[in-house]
Amino acid sequence: MFVTPGAYANVFDHDDRRPLTAEDGFDAVGQIACANSTRLPIGTIISHDALPDDRDYELVVTVAHTFRGRGGVMETRCDFLPGGDREAATPLLHVALGTLAPGRAFHHDWAVAIVSGRLSDTHGALPLATLTEDDLLSLEEAGARYSLVGKNGERPRMLISENCAPVPKLHWHHGFFSQGELNHNCDMIPGWSGGPLVMTLDGKRQIVGINATELNGIIHKVGDAYHPRMFANTAIRYTGDFKATVARMAATPFNTDDLSANLHEQVAFSVLPESCKGEADMTSNILDLAVEIALVPAAEARSFC
Repeated sequence: MFVTPGAYANVFDHDDRRPLTAEDGFDAVGQIACANSTRLPIGTIISHDALPDDRDYELVVTVAHTFRGRGGVMETRCDFLPGGDREAATPLLHVALGTLAPGRAFHHDWAVAIVSGRLSDTHGALPLATLTEDDLLSLEEAGARYSLVGKNGERPRMLISENCAPVPKLHWHHGFFSQGELNHNCDMIPGWSGGPLVMTLDGKRQIVGINATELNGIIHKVGDAYHPRMFANTAIRYTGDFKATVARMAATPFNTDDLSANLHEQVAFSVLPESCKGEADMTSNILDLAVEIALVPAAEARSFC
């Protein structure tokens, strides 16, 4: 549909990507546009029971590598585009990162952003779910269906990939020893980073992973059926520090006026480095961890534990 036979992409067997429509009901999914980049990674407005009812902001989940620009320099100004609509762009006020080095710490390649405005009132929001690989495979047998929302490269048109599912990790697969990742065979090419892997069961939708990479030790031609000898696509599971950070940010009432005043036209970042595990105060406000990290090259970012 979108690529010619013989081209290279992570498209397994029949190409199941198609244009996203209003009837699909994924208005909560959008794009993230940063001032110094032509990339448009995907982000999704999420729901959480702890979010304040009177908030004037939303939480958006994506991948950490969304915010790494050329040369490893962090992006300076980013907006969330609901549904990919630039006219509805709203600024990102703060971003909590799972890692500063997503290329080396794939399983921490997640990010949670505070976005200005009560977007869920008009665009909705999707909940996150913590499910194991066994859970996902057994639920598929029980009738669950999976889909991935994204876009091709730097083209703004939103797409959906259907007729796909999580697939088992084998010992030679990327991330085999990581509980923070899952494999899937949803058709995609570069540009789908941050897209929600959504499970639909009994009419209820839940995000079970955040699409992270199409990295393959074996690059296959379009039209090849998926085979376990290939590396499947990977998504970040909602677990561990990712889940704890969402819970902490949802339960912390943020003053967007204060965040905006500190913005100075630039997005601020915080990070919980992998070396902090078991040492950092996991109940602290994530804004206390690393606000100073904003706008410095990742290689120069100091540790906060």
